[in-house]
Amino acid sequence: MSGLRALFIVQGEGRGHLTQALALASILRKSGHSVCKAVVSQGGDLVLPDYFEKCLEAPVVQVPSGRFFVNQETRSIDWGRTLVNNSFRWTEFNRSFSILSEILQKERPNILVNFFEPLAGFFMLRERPKIPMVAVGHQFMFLHPQYEFPTGFEVQKISTMTFTRLTGLGAERRLALSLYDAPPLPEKKIVVMPPLLRDELFDLPKDVSEPYFLIYLYHHSLSKDVVAWHERNPGYRLHCFWNNDQAEEITNYSDTLTFHRLHGTRFLEMMARCQGIVTTSGFESMAEAMYLGKPLMLNPLHKHFEQHCNGVDGTNLGAAIQTNDLNLSRLVEFIPQYNYNASELRAWIGKAGEMYVRELETIASWKAS
Repeated sequence: MSGLRALFIVQGEGRGHLTQALALASILRKSGHSVCKAVVSQGGDLVLPDYFEKCLEAPVVQVPSGRFFVNQETRSIDWGRTLVNNSFRWTEFNRSFSILSEILQKERPNILVNFFEPLAGFFMLRERPKIPMVAVGHQFMFLHPQYEFPTGFEVQKISTMTFTRLTGLGAERRLALSLYDAPPLPEKKIVVMPPLLRDELFDLPKDVSEPYFLIYLYHHSLSKDVVAWHERNPGYRLHCFWNNDQAEEITNYSDTLTFHRLHGTRFLEMMARCQGIVTTSGFESMAEAMYLGKPLMLNPLHKHFEQHCNGVDGTNLGAAIQTNDLNLSRLVEFIPQYNYNASELRAWIGKAGEMYVRELETIASWKAS
């Protein structure tokens, strides 16, 4: 099927969904297809990065969407607060549905691609458009019987699985991004797919190891823990990326500890050459590090269920250890034991282009027939 026109609907909360959208757009362009437009949700306070529309090579429209509140104790969705808050926003949601309907009539895409945005699922149920939709997200792997959850999180597990099912409403296929292959589940409309990773990754050297650790801090206040370990272990070279807008672009704390302001390209380039990585358990960052053959020390956000799930995946595969602090001695001890076979993941990711194009062409052809 040639000249496929896809309309993307992307959850704006979290850079991972934006990264997946850019990766799939690139795959489609290489196969002679295109993205006619992207609709990105605005549910919280995240500002859409400037590079997104440029790299997508398609117009972007932002629309209001539901905001999901998290219980700070359990880190699961607070359904009571979420339902009450969003019940007063139906006027905004109706406007979003109208915008989506207008875009469909004007652009006439062959297929909708939903990057884990619940608004898309509710739109499919309400409007019943004839255009088929596929839903994309590593969270759909939670619905697979082969997926292993962390123990002791039953409330969070039920909450997360409920939200995942809601997000996939109306989809003809749910593409479950995974670090490994697994059988499809036709009864659940689930197909297991490789991770969608940014193109820049594939131009980087693999299996290169230089004597420094790379650290990502989700909050600059955690730098005190890095400094404390560094003071005890000054012989280890550390490069630490933090979200400190008050700091200089590069801050040399000492001869062997350097802080960098967040910079996606620089971080990725340094990831390719480091000896080991300390980061949270975000799916995309884990997959990138594993693809490059880097030992991982995962420090999930406190009581963040989804990140704990990702961490279990990484540790079960032998690619990572999971900790609840920033004691880098754990990483030092883990590196000699690291035995993850990155070639299997590389081969799996190498199939991504043909697999995604095949799935989207197949679903789009249903409309044409």
